[in-house]
Amino acid sequence: MARLPIITHEKADQDTKNTYDAIASKFGMVPNIFKGMANSSVTLNAYLKLDEMITGGNFSPLEQDIVRIVVSQANGCDYCVAAHTIGLSSKGMDTEETLNIRKATASDAKHAALVNFTLKVLETKGFVSDGDLESFKNAGFTDTHAAEITVIIAQKTLSNFFNHINDTDLDLPAAQAV
Repeated sequence: MARLPIITHEKADQDTKNTYDAIASKFGMVPNIFKGMANSSVTLNAYLKLDEMITGGNFSPLEQDIVRIVVSQANGCDYCVAAHTIGLSSKGMDTEETLNIRKATASDAKHAALVNFTLKVLETKGFVSDGDLESFKNAGFTDTHAAEITVIIAQKTLSNFFNHINDTDLDLPAAQAV
């Protein structure tokens, strides 16, 4: 059970209601993560602004969700792993490949490089080697991608850690165990 109050549409201030309306138009509902994040407009708006910026970035939508699920898996966030499993499925990725990515064994070479680089950034706290960066770029990524991956990691760390603090109730299908 969530440890922070759930801010429903009825309890929300007008700005949050407007934000909820935009979220509902995108997802068909207001997921529990956002109802919890609404305890702080800074938290909710920071997450959403980062999402908007990432969407306008240089990674494809599929690549964005690959980074998101890798970070969420590494951080042990069941809520975000479930959300990004759905996201990858909606972008055409099959269940087996999603599970492979969560296990760091992507079958596509470019996706494998993305998974490996994301994990290296996490494991080294950004102190990747020249070889790590070179391998990432040799797979078809650019200096811009290397810079932008930090924003996706930051956004997912924000949501993962928020969900850990809140113990956000899962309101979508749980991801398959790996």
